Amino acid sequence: MIASPSNPVEDASSPEPTAADVMTPISRTCSPFSTVTEAVMVFKDENTGMIPVVDAGKPVGVVIDRNVALAVVDVPDLGQQPVTSVMAKDVPTIAADAGLDQVVQALMETGSRWVLVLNAEGSLVGFVDRDELAELAARAPAVAVPHNPAPPEVLQS
Repeated sequence: MIASPSNPVEDASSPEPTAADVMTPISRTCSPFSTVTEAVMVFKDENTGMIPVVDAGKPVGVVIDRNVALAVVDVPDLGQQPVTSVMAKDVPTIAADAGLDQVVQALMETGSRWVLVLNAEGSLVGFVDRDELAELAARAPAVAVPHNPAPPEVLQS
């Protein structure tokens, strides 16, 4: 069997797939100064529910369509607000050369739907979506990926 971009884990004799092998390359991002309206236009144009927010190429958070929808009721002029007013800041990141086991661990530990993939310089190059990773695992059972990662641990005082 030959590994391909659509299924990089088919060839069992090849090295373990990395985050870079299964990531979706970043096509569009927002800056911290982008408005929520600009982010919504990207959601529509790119048919996506998540947009990374980057500053000088480094990720500082993500804008999620659900967060925007929930904020509409509370913020009358939401469209004019910067994306930082609705972005999630605690999004896991991982090196592009990290193995899939590390990707899964990052997703499970944080309960996030996405993990941002960074190159050696720390710049954003893509993301891995939990649901897409689960679909990959279904096509290539050798990849152990949880379909419903455990929620993050809650510490009680």
